Amino acid sequence: MKMLADSGYQTVLPDGLLSGKLLPAKPIMLTFDDTNADQFKNGLPVLESYGFKGVFFIITGKIGTHPWFMNAAQIKQLSAEGHVIGCHTQSHTDFRHLKPVEFEPQIAASKKNLEDITGKVVDYFAFPFGYWNSKGLPELKKIGFKAAFQLDAPRDKTYPNLTMRRIIASGLWTSRDLFRNIKSGFTGR
Repeated sequence: MKMLADSGYQTVLPDGLLSGKLLPAKPIMLTFDDTNADQFKNGLPVLESYGFKGVFFIITGKIGTHPWFMNAAQIKQLSAEGHVIGCHTQSHTDFRHLKPVEFEPQIAASKKNLEDITGKVVDYFAFPFGYWNSKGLPELKKIGFKAAFQLDAPRDKTYPNLTMRRIIASGLWTSRDLFRNIKSGFTGR
């Protein structure tokens, strides 16, 4: 985070990215998946120290089930402090294998649960494992998501905002590795 701040990066959130408004000279979106309590306990203070905001994609079936996972109060606090809360399904089910009857309990109900916790509309979704297929994208649109985030596959031509790309930063990367991957991670796609 220090390297990002020292290099002049400024965090943007999905609404800012999709607004069409001018972005900062060095925009970066920081996303966190899987509801890990460590993201709240250790990651949040680091974000705050640099004035950064993040997007936290929550697996609703894990909320408060173990000390390793965030509880509803922590999720509500993140939202109240200006971070974005997004949906990551009920049980981290691979999107490619969801049957039509599973969209309601896995995604729509999960979105509603997060909206009840935060008191805000949940507009963003992250595909578990980063994997997606085009047949489910109309369902995401119907459920009401403005954008969804994957990993590094080419974006869908019909639903490009539902297949936004991102990079997973390895916990083993140095600051130099992160910087190199930010610079090269989106070329050619």
